[in-house]
Amino acid sequence: MYAEEWQKIKTKVPLDLWRKVEVLGFDSSEKAVINALEKLVADPELNIYGKEQKIRIQELKNELENEQRHNKESQSKIQESQSKIQESQSKILELETLLVDEKRYNQESQSKILELETLLENEQRHNQELQRELEIRLEESLKQAKDLQKELEKAERRELYFEEMHNNYMMQMQTLINQRQIAAPGAKKPWWRFW
Repeated sequence: MYAEEWQKIKTKVPLDLWRKVEVLGFDSSEKAVINALEKLVADPELNIYGKEQKIRIQELKNELENEQRHNKESQSKIQESQSKIQESQSKILELETLLVDEKRYNQESQSKILELETLLENEQRHNQELQRELEIRLEESLKQAKDLQKELEKAERRELYFEEMHNNYMMQMQTLINQRQIAAPGAKKPWWRFW
């Protein structure tokens, strides 16, 4: 199981915590500490802070890419609607010239001119409504992209903070271990040192 050499450690724990440990069936502090240290050494998954943050960052990046794709699609739809508006406006001009020519020749063409004009006006209104709607969607998607970007930056800062905290903790533990190893076990302390 273990080598014959043992390292003696001393620690104080809160009484409430020790009572909880006793309820778990540990009757000595030595067994409880050995069990805890074995689990710490054996389970590399205890460092979950960074993994959870990396997963969240990847999810946010995917959402941002989807929003950017959606923005490009919206922009292409806006361009298509603008080209349709231009086409319809050019059709209006053509039809107006044709109707003026027909007006000279025939009285019946006047009613057709009115019908075509109302149809084209409705089409223009419809195209303008579509353009407004697409512009609103574009603004919303840009706002969502900015919000996702902010959230991504926050998650990256959080990940750096947790990494730094973990490194500081490991440095403290290593310092404590080094201090315990440097001190000669069983060396007698001067009478004026109590700790």
